Amino acid sequence: MAAICCFSGAIIALAAEPNNQDSVATEVQNEFDIISSLNDVNRKSNGFTFKVSNVKAESAKLTFKSEELCISYRICKYNVLKKRWDEYLTTPNTELKLVGLKPNTAYKFSVFNAATDELLGIKKFTTDVKKPVVSIKKVNGTSIKLGLKNIQKGAKVKIYRKTAGKKYKKIATVSSKKRSYTDKKLAGATKYTYKVKTVVSKKKNGKKTTKSSSSKAKSAKTLLKMGLPSVSGKTKTYAYYTAVTARNSPQYRLLNSEECYTDPETGIRMVDGCYCVALGSYYGTRIGTKYRITFSTGTAIDVILCDQKADRHTDSRHQYAVNNKDIVEFYVEGSKMPRIIRNRGNFGIIEKFSGSVTSIEKYV
Repeated sequence: MAAICCFSGAIIALAAEPNNQDSVATEVQNEFDIISSLNDVNRKSNGFTFKVSNVKAESAKLTFKSEELCISYRICKYNVLKKRWDEYLTTPNTELKLVGLKPNTAYKFSVFNAATDELLGIKKFTTDVKKPVVSIKKVNGTSIKLGLKNIQKGAKVKIYRKTAGKKYKKIATVSSKKRSYTDKKLAGATKYTYKVKTVVSKKKNGKKTTKSSSSKAKSAKTLLKMGLPSVSGKTKTYAYYTAVTARNSPQYRLLNSEECYTDPETGIRMVDGCYCVALGSYYGTRIGTKYRITFSTGTAIDVILCDQKADRHTDSRHQYAVNNKDIVEFYVEGSKMPRIIRNRGNFGIIEKFSGSVTSIEKYV
């Protein structure tokens, strides 16, 4: 007696690239036509099981098993446009991962015994809506700008927000054309967490909808808006960083650390994209604290506290230096500083730093 072996394993196939055949064998097409409108068919009498699992927006897994011995299986995919079944592939494996599927789309696959052309089962499934992605684009003292990506065309994007100890609450719904959203009128120095979902309406009246799973949560803390003195702060003075010589001080360690470098354009020392500055003690005394400073021109810069203005040199509230009416003092490498700044002693003449100081916000 000849022995017939049944193979098992897994295979990955692109759903967007089926075999280009006009139809399956004539002797089974009629059976296809009869049952093509059914959602799920399993020939349980023959001990065949057919499952669909791990359904995502662009992939799914088919698993099938037959108690009857067989050499290989023929997989077919229903062609909705031509209203027929097309041969997809033939395989000895009993697992098939479909990739390249379209999001929020109905699919129908069938399995045949490739040797006998016996129809073993049909499964129908619908892929998920694309899972959106939310990111933090910009933060200040009263607003947070969110970035929105991986949004399915035509979907509505629902945005949810929560604070510590609270539940998520929907704050907005925007169209799929939006790639960002700014959450305004927020409290300062407060942590906000966001997640988004997309909703797709299948009917024109919008009654039948499909929701995506939630995006990964993203959090940001708003900045602490701080007070401003009566002076404009148009003058931005400087000090040589080499004048800080106390090796055990936090000022020296920051200004001479491996993370600290000199901006070749301005000669100002920088850490993590922040300009090294000294501020009055009103704004804080912890070296390494970061701030965002906005000028009347609309330009905003990030700075890091590398030193503190001496209280004896500042006003009664310790917000600015009395002598030059300066709020911000940059720390520089003298040999790399522009000559015009060395001559005039004021970084405010450079376009990037020009204008009055209109806002100082602390990163908390």
